[in-house]
Amino acid sequence: MSGEPIAYLTGAKEFWSLPLEVAPGVLVPRPDTETLVEKALALEAQLPKGCIIELGTGSGAIALALAQEMPDRLIVAVERHPEALAVAANNIQRLGHGRVHLHQGSWLDAVQSHSAALIISNPPYLATDDEHLPSLSHEPYTALVSGPSGLEDFEHIIEASLRVGVDGAHLLLEHGYQQGADVRSLFASYNYQSIDTDRDLANHERISYGQIPKSAAI
Repeated sequence: MSGEPIAYLTGAKEFWSLPLEVAPGVLVPRPDTETLVEKALALEAQLPKGCIIELGTGSGAIALALAQEMPDRLIVAVERHPEALAVAANNIQRLGHGRVHLHQGSWLDAVQSHSAALIISNPPYLATDDEHLPSLSHEPYTALVSGPSGLEDFEHIIEASLRVGVDGAHLLLEHGYQQGADVRSLFASYNYQSIDTDRDLANHERISYGQIPKSAAI
């Protein structure tokens, strides 16, 4: 009645047919985020050698789905917040089969020594004055809000990925349904190639992606 997500009351949420533990310290995984997993799988044959890095893993949903579908790839999951880190660690221990390595830190600062073939993230993308925030009051603010424009974390990740992604690596980002053009513009400003956007289950623009140009990684 108060609007608290059922997943917090039960402590569980299914994602990609995986039974995940969830708690108020993590964002409740949404079905539309499975679009990120689907796109990653569609790109698998094109990926160069290297690991897959998920940024802001929360419950570990995306990393665990990729580990299930890509057993030959090392999956690296990054999370900054201790509450979410504990939930992710429990899920990875139960479901990860040793294929997901969890790191605590802020975005790619935690994994500078890795060479990524794919970087994937559902980062915070709401602006501080977003009209949807009152209805999301039970979920962690830091997992929802990026800053005044809602684009701050996108730009940080897009720029930093050039230092961690190998030549030809891909970056996949989930965003709000009205942010596709802005995210594509950010990709273009950093000279990514093959920039495009896919739509979610409701036919809204939901994930945008680009490829690090060969010999352009810095």
